[in-house]
Amino acid sequence: MIGNERKGRLKSWDDAKGFGFILPQDGGTEVFAHISVMRGDRRPQPDDEVLFIEGRDPRGRPRAEHLRLAGELSLDRQAIRRKPKTPGKAAPVARKPAAKLTHRPATQGSIQHFSSKALMLALLCVLPSLGAVKLFGKGLWWVLPLYLLASVLSFLQYWLDKRSAQSGSRRTAENTLHLVELAGGWPGALIAQQTFRHKTRKVSYQAVFWLIVVAHQLLWIDLLLLDGAYIARHIPLFVQ
Repeated sequence: MIGNERKGRLKSWDDAKGFGFILPQDGGTEVFAHISVMRGDRRPQPDDEVLFIEGRDPRGRPRAEHLRLAGELSLDRQAIRRKPKTPGKAAPVARKPAAKLTHRPATQGSIQHFSSKALMLALLCVLPSLGAVKLFGKGLWWVLPLYLLASVLSFLQYWLDKRSAQSGSRRTAENTLHLVELAGGWPGALIAQQTFRHKTRKVSYQAVFWLIVVAHQLLWIDLLLLDGAYIARHIPLFVQ
């Protein structure tokens, strides 16, 4: 995420038009906010405490480039950014999503394109799984537990960092997140990114993350197909 988040209060909000103005907690000019930059599980309301990233429009006026509710850990729903229906049609529209939510699994409802992303994760885990089985037969039993433990740790790190971002408290260093991903936690990190919608839009972060994923894939290709001739032989943990 680019820029620093600031705290403020939604001084006014026109839900029909999808915009309002934020009164920054630390003072200064009111900041324009549009529903298109809102992230969360509900639409904002007047007097909501919010966290926002300030930018400028083409005329140099302050506007929010990212907006979310303060102190609430929630998943992002695209539906909140859609234009609300007129009062006469609101009742039937409101009943339909409620019925769907009662029958839709929470995980699939919260992650966009769940099936395709689950398939991608499964495919990315094929080589590490085959490699772990092969190394287990050679006495290196710790590889699969390492992946599992690192993934759990990485998932928890993302959850804590997301909560810290929303509350304005101290964040987890990106290098720390990447270190655990490199140690085998990238599957847990990938799940956390999609679950919490966290670190998915920062290009520089995603570039490093996917380099780590590719590095792991190349390591297992080297071990499984080339008997560790190019990469694994330079890693002491894999040398017997």
